Amino acid sequence: MSLSRRELLTASALLLAGPGMALRAAGRESPAEGLSNPIILCWNENPYGPSPAARAAASEAIAVSCRYPDDEVKPLAAALAAREGVAPECIVTGTGSGELLRALGLLAGRDGGEVIAAEPTFTEITEYARGGGAGIRFVPVDKRLRLDLAAMRAAVSARTRAVYVCNPNNPTSTAVAAADIRAFVAALPDHVTAIVDEAYLDFVTAAEVTSVVDLTQGAHRVVVLRTFSKIHGMAGIRCGYAIARADVARELAAARMTTPNVFAVRAARASLGDQAYLTETRRRILSSRLRITTALAGLKRSYGEPQGNFVFFDTGMPLKHFTELMRARNILVGRRFAPYDNWCRITVGTEVEVEAFLSALPAVLASA
Repeated sequence: MSLSRRELLTASALLLAGPGMALRAAGRESPAEGLSNPIILCWNENPYGPSPAARAAASEAIAVSCRYPDDEVKPLAAALAAREGVAPECIVTGTGSGELLRALGLLAGRDGGEVIAAEPTFTEITEYARGGGAGIRFVPVDKRLRLDLAAMRAAVSARTRAVYVCNPNNPTSTAVAAADIRAFVAALPDHVTAIVDEAYLDFVTAAEVTSVVDLTQGAHRVVVLRTFSKIHGMAGIRCGYAIARADVARELAAARMTTPNVFAVRAARASLGDQAYLTETRRRILSSRLRITTALAGLKRSYGEPQGNFVFFDTGMPLKHFTELMRARNILVGRRFAPYDNWCRITVGTEVEVEAFLSALPAVLASA
């Protein structure tokens, strides 16, 4: 394929202008449309970005970016396998865990199957599976905004092919104990795959909330998902992985559409070894998260007990109004998650960003 000079210049301009212009070119409006350097607290991103080691690795990869990364994916899978205590054939890499969720949704819906998920939860798998012909059954979260595992188990039918468990859950930021997930998986029929999304596990402080990666090596069909988008700060680089029993991993690998590029592979490997940076990033995010919940408590606003890098709270007004008031202050906050029409998901930003949000919050809430 050849591009004209105008097409090349247009592509270059889109890259330099950033996501706002790219979204307009695609016919979609950017949330930052019309704003100058807004504070972005709406995407659950890690504002501190990749570690110095990951940045250096990605930069150095430019020199070899003319080569396919196939030979470099295996060492990454081996490093991830050692980290998770499984064999390399139990690791499936992808361009973010979102791509792997889509592949799992494709598998669940290929024979007219059904996916069960909480409401609200992350919708990557449910939206994609529905497009592929799968039935979707949503189960409301409980009164504490946690996954209602008992109700989700009761919803399983002969048609069910997968149950999606996002823990901590997006957007509520709440989490359920590992023991409860273990009991839930043990009660599932053999034909159902339990998909446990642990994207936000690195931000958990509750002692009872731990990984269930060991379940992937048992008799039940279990897939645990991880990502480099959150604690590793690599959302724009796109790298994630799944842990599953070897036979399940082969099915998933065959259904995925792409594999990580050389920048993602090298940055991911480097980030795994930069534990000091990851620890400091976690400390800063948890400290700011506590500031947010302390402020919300002082303002007598209800919120889900957060275990992710975001907080879900009741604004006391239609979310559209709250969003507009915050936008007027150059702050972008989370979208609506039905049926919680008054609730807002706020990402934990940098200390300066959180300070700006908390400074604006009392006046905005008073406008309800």
